[in-house]
Amino acid sequence: MKASSLAVAVAVLAFSAFASAQTTVYTNLAAFQANLAPGSYTETFADSGFSGDPSASFSGGGYGYTISAPGGLYGNGTFLGTNLPNEALTVSFTGAPVTALGGNFYATNFSDAFQAVPVTLSLSDGTTTTFTPSSVIGSFRGFTSAVAITSLTVGAPGASLYVGMDNFTVGSVVPEPGTWLMMALGIGALVLRQSRASARA
Repeated sequence: MKASSLAVAVAVLAFSAFASAQTTVYTNLAAFQANLAPGSYTETFADSGFSGDPSASFSGGGYGYTISAPGGLYGNGTFLGTNLPNEALTVSFTGAPVTALGGNFYATNFSDAFQAVPVTLSLSDGTTTTFTPSSVIGSFRGFTSAVAITSLTVGAPGASLYVGMDNFTVGSVVPEPGTWLMMALGIGALVLRQSRASARA
């Protein structure tokens, strides 16, 4: 096989990998759900028995994760947050690879009342977004990526405030047609290379 043909195949695969690695951020639940493959798992944190526990594990649909905070977790039956103020929540994913996640992320005061303050979300792939929700309903953020997401950190909201999350969905992303095309071209180039090499042998 000519070196130029191999270079083309490698370039196509590299471009395909680059296109797949990009992460998309969603501010709208419906738009996020439109890019979510069937079989996702949503947790509403209806159990209020998390108070003080250092971590809690959740699973469904083949997906799983553990949520932890340095000073323990807090749950009131409507959301899951930190037990102590100004701490971050860390979500570590297990089970099936997670390429799509979304939920409501916001801060509360000691009385569990919503607070309109900046919230920072950081993914394991380096994606970070900071936003200031105006309400619990307006606190949705979602992410999709063709690269598996191994962790999410919901940043500490500041003194006397507690970070929380609710309606947390994990799953896989519906691949974009362009991504499928680039991957097919890359695989096709490798198959062609192999068949030519076999014919010359």
